[in-house]
Amino acid sequence: MKIFHLFANHKFTGPADPALLLATAQKDAGHEVTFISSTISGSDTNAVLEIAIERGLDTRQGLRLSKHFHWKNTLRDIGKLRSWLKEDSPQVIHCHLKGDHLVASIAKGSRPGVLVKSQYDLDPPDDFRGRLCRRNTDLWIAPTSKSRARLIEWQVPAEQTMEMPPPTDIDRFRPSDSGKDPSPATDVMRVGVVARMQRHRRFPELIEAFSKAAKTDSRLVLEILGRGTHKEEVAEKPAAASGLGERIRFPGYIDPSSYPERLRQFDMLVFLVPGSDGTCRAAREALASGVPVITSKRGLLPELIPSDSGIHLPTESTEDLCSAILRLSNEPQMRRSMAKNARNFATQQLDVNRHINTLDGHLEQ
Repeated sequence: MKIFHLFANHKFTGPADPALLLATAQKDAGHEVTFISSTISGSDTNAVLEIAIERGLDTRQGLRLSKHFHWKNTLRDIGKLRSWLKEDSPQVIHCHLKGDHLVASIAKGSRPGVLVKSQYDLDPPDDFRGRLCRRNTDLWIAPTSKSRARLIEWQVPAEQTMEMPPPTDIDRFRPSDSGKDPSPATDVMRVGVVARMQRHRRFPELIEAFSKAAKTDSRLVLEILGRGTHKEEVAEKPAAASGLGERIRFPGYIDPSSYPERLRQFDMLVFLVPGSDGTCRAAREALASGVPVITSKRGLLPELIPSDSGIHLPTESTEDLCSAILRLSNEPQMRRSMAKNARNFATQQLDVNRHINTLDGHLEQ
């Protein structure tokens, strides 16, 4: 099949990873794949384009694919994409974000081919762009069963929906070969967080809960990977006030080449609030790495994180989070079982090769 993937962003955001994984796997499976991301001007790095080229994907530039609606850019993109569709006649146009979905929906019109939209959030895109695209879209891919149910409630025919969680690179993210289990009192028990340090992501509450747990278990160390414009306000100041010193660490941004190894060193991951999208990428990568995940019940998290692979917090109180951290640190058998279950879930549900077979079956229909 000839497949166009459209992605209305140049930054490596949460949905960029599953979109690129799927496109690359389809190419490796023998499909003719073209990946089209936002064309940018100025000095900004087009991270999505660079990764697509690095992975051997055919790429094309020339569409603005604005993240936020801009009518002049949209009209220009519709005209250009319409000419590309006429020249190339792809059988599948796979959209990932609102901006590219709108452009593709109008540009395709009644032209032959299947228009696919991957959803990365719990709720449908119930704004003017989403409603405009709804009747022109042939297949909606929902990340969870609840997300699929909400698409159907939004009047998308059930036969035009399928459930497929965002894929994860299970070869890159895998458990530690050493099978470490820090049970002696002298060992370190690493509590990990991977997130941008933003005001809405509950870092002060996280640090407060960890501080309570750390006073009970001297092995506990908190490592927060990532960066953010509010780092000092939401994380560094609460950490300093806790008096725990080097037991709360800020390694900063971790290079992609060493990130998987750093992630698999965690004994547990805390993921409280999804970022700008609902894919919860770090949580999925932790599962693939055999790391149990402590999570809230926000968004897609209750379905993306199986209950036998981590702890779903009853509430978002610091007391419940503290209790979950201590439970995982003090019960090695449960921790090992959850780690094994997490990896099994990832290989069975998040493997991109499984996704290709499932999606190809739907597209052939």
